[in-house]
Amino acid sequence: MMKPQALFLLFVATALQAATPTSNAPFLKPDEAIAKMKVMPGFEVKAFVAEPDIGEAIAFCFDFKGRLWTLENYNYQTRRAHSTDKRNRIQIFEDVDGDGVFDKKKTFTENLTFSSGIAVGMGGVYVGMPPELIFIPDADGDDVPDGPHEVLLDGWGIHDRHETLNSFIWGPDGWLYGCHGVFTRSSVGKPGTPDRDRQFIDAGIWRFHPVTEKFEIFARGLSNPWGFDFNDVGHGFATCCVIPHLFHVVQGGVYHKQSKPHVNPYIYDDIKTIRDHTHLSAHGGARFYLADVFPKAYQNQLFMCNIHEHAVLTDYMVPNGSSYIGKHGSDFMPTNDLAWVGFSVEIGPDGGVYILDWHDTDVCGNAINFPNSGRIYRIMPEGAKKIERPNIPGLTDLELVALQDHSNDWYVRQARVELHSRASKGKLNLSEAHRALDEAFAKAKTSGKRLRSLWAMHVTNRFAGDKEHDLINLLTHDDDHIRAWTIQLLSEGENPSDLARLKFQDLATKDDSPTVRLYLASALQRMPIKRRWPVLSALSKRAEDNEDPNIPRVLWYGLEQMVTANPNKALTTAMEGKMPFLQESVARRMVSGALPIKGQPNQAQRRKWKQAINEMAPGFRASNVGEGGVVKLTSFRNETAVQTHPHDRKVPCVLTRKVKVAEEKKTTLKVRASYHPHGDWQLRVLANKQVLVDQIVSYKTVQTEWLNLDIDLSKFAGKEIELTLENRANNWSNEFGYWGSVNIVAQ
Repeated sequence: MMKPQALFLLFVATALQAATPTSNAPFLKPDEAIAKMKVMPGFEVKAFVAEPDIGEAIAFCFDFKGRLWTLENYNYQTRRAHSTDKRNRIQIFEDVDGDGVFDKKKTFTENLTFSSGIAVGMGGVYVGMPPELIFIPDADGDDVPDGPHEVLLDGWGIHDRHETLNSFIWGPDGWLYGCHGVFTRSSVGKPGTPDRDRQFIDAGIWRFHPVTEKFEIFARGLSNPWGFDFNDVGHGFATCCVIPHLFHVVQGGVYHKQSKPHVNPYIYDDIKTIRDHTHLSAHGGARFYLADVFPKAYQNQLFMCNIHEHAVLTDYMVPNGSSYIGKHGSDFMPTNDLAWVGFSVEIGPDGGVYILDWHDTDVCGNAINFPNSGRIYRIMPEGAKKIERPNIPGLTDLELVALQDHSNDWYVRQARVELHSRASKGKLNLSEAHRALDEAFAKAKTSGKRLRSLWAMHVTNRFAGDKEHDLINLLTHDDDHIRAWTIQLLSEGENPSDLARLKFQDLATKDDSPTVRLYLASALQRMPIKRRWPVLSALSKRAEDNEDPNIPRVLWYGLEQMVTANPNKALTTAMEGKMPFLQESVARRMVSGALPIKGQPNQAQRRKWKQAINEMAPGFRASNVGEGGVVKLTSFRNETAVQTHPHDRKVPCVLTRKVKVAEEKKTTLKVRASYHPHGDWQLRVLANKQVLVDQIVSYKTVQTEWLNLDIDLSKFAGKEIELTLENRANNWSNEFGYWGSVNIVAQ
C-alpha cells in the first residue's frame, strides 16, 4: 500500500500537471507579495499567518478571545468533484504580543470533509460542510470538541461547491446568516424532514437561529454572493460575482439573479444593484469598517476584495430613499500579484482589516496550481497602538452590556453573541442586564448606539411574553431606525399581534420615513394573508414611494400571493392605490394562469425573444434555442447582454440574417461575446456555410471577460450572404452563450 506521504505527493504532481492556470504569475513568498502591494499611504501590511502553517484556507473568523480561526479545505481539488475524505481542519491562531503576526497555534479538529463556512459562538463552532450545516460543541471553551458534531441542517447541494453555503456572520438579531450561490440547488431542512417541508434555495441569503433551530430564506436572487454584512444601523449588504457587485438586501427581497429564473415566476421585476460604478466582475468578502483605528474617512466604508482586479476596494453608501447608492471609495490596496485571490474580509479586535488570500493562479478555483498555499494579511495604520488581548467570556454581565458602547464594533458583536448565549442557557442575570440596557438605550445619542442596546435586549428576551408592549411602544420613537427595527422584531414570529398590526397600519398611513415604510412592506410576508390587507392598502396609497428602488417591489412580493387568494380584493386595493407598478402587476398576475410553458415557446415568448435579439443583434433572428430560452440580462459582467443556449449537445442555437455586402466600403462583422463563469461554449461564425471563425469561449481563452471579434467580410463585396452565428456545445457544462453586441459596420 502506498504511504500517505507518497499519496499526497502524487496528488500534488497530478494537480500541477492537470491545472490550466488563468495566469502565469510566479509563486511569491509572503514578504515578496507584500513588497508588491500598493496600500494607501499611512498603512502597513503584515502576513498574520501563511503557508506552511495554513493551506487552502477557504474561510476564517475571530473568536471571543480575539483569536483567529481558519477553515482549511484540502479536498478542494476541483469544485466539480465532491470528496468526502476527512482531511480538512480548523486551526486557532493567537497573536500574543499584538505585532500582527501569530505566536501560538493549535488544531481544533482535522476530521472534516469538504467545508465552506465557519462561525464561532453559542458554545461551539458552526461549519458549512455540504450537504450539511454542522455544530461542533465546545461548551467549556477548552478548544477541544466535546464530542461528535451535530447535524443541524442537511440538503445543501454539492452541484457547484464554489457556490454553496458560505460567508457566515452573526446578525444583530441573533441569527446566523450566510450566502448561497446560483448554480447549486439546495433543499434544506433538519435531518429527516420530508421533501415537501424543505426550503429550496439556489441563490440568496439564508439564516439559522441557534436557539430555536429555525431555518429561513432571508432574501432570494443574486449570483454567487461571497460576502454579507450589516452596517451601523443593521441594513444588510451583499457583494457578488459576475452581475453587479453590490446590493442592499432587505428581508423578503428578491434581487437581480444571474442566468436562472426566479423561484417564483411572478416576480416580474426584481431589485437591482445600488452601485453607480463598475469593477471587474468577481467580488468576495464584505465588512463595514466600524472600528476605531483607521482614519475617520474610512468609517462606515465597505471593505471587499476584487478577485479579478487582485485588489482590496472600498465603497461608501449614500442614502437614496429607503435604500442607498453605492459609490466607489478607493482602490485601497492593489496587490499587483495575479496569484492573489482575496475573497474574505474580517475586522479584528485591534481594529485591523484582515484579508484572506486563497493564493493561486486559477482565480475561479477550477484547479489547484499552488497546493497548500494561502495567507491571511493584516492591514493597519502605521504606528498603531497594541491592544490588550480580549477575553469576552471572562467578563461580567454588566461588562458585556457596557461593551455595547465600544468604539470598535468587533467588541459590540462579540459581547452581544455572548449575552445571547448566556440568556439561552439561563446563565444571565436578566433583571440586572435589562436594567442596564434600558439605561444605555435612553442615554444613546445616535441611531447606531440605540440599536446596539435594542438588539442586545432582543437576544436576551427583554420583550418576551407580557413585555411585548414595551417593544410596541417603540413604534412611536423619534428615531426612524428604531421604529423600523421594531417592526422587524415584532414580526419575527411571522404573526404579529393584533395590537402590533394596528400600529403598523397607522405607521403605513402616517410615517414620513421611507425606511420605516420599507420595513412595513417587508413585514407583510410575515403575516397571514388575510391580515395583510390594511397595511398593504395604506402603503399602496403612498405615491411618494413610486420611484423608490425597493418599496413598490417589496410590496408586490407581499401582494402576489394575495392575488390568487382574493383576486377581486387585490385588484380593488391596487386600483385604489397610487402605485402603477402594483396595478400593472396585479392585472398581469390575474391573467398569467399557470406556470410558464415548458418546451416550445408560445407567441408572447417568441415576441420577447425577437425583441431581445434585435436590440443586441439588429436584423438577426434566433432559432434552435435550448435551456432557458432567450434571456435579456440587464447586467452581465457589467454590461447588458443576451443569453442563449444550444438546443442539445449536437444542435447549436443559431443567430442568422441575410446581408448585402457593400462593394466600395470595408464591411466588418463585430461580435462581442462572453461565457458562463463555470462553463464554456464553441462560437462559430459562418458566411454562406463557410466557416470564418471557430473559437472556444471560456475563462481559458478570454482574458478580459469579453471576447471581441472583428471579422472582415470584404471578400464577399457585392454579394448577398447569409451570416450564421452558432452557440455550440463544447463539453456540455453550462454552455450558455452571452452576446454583448453583434453589428455589421461598413466604412
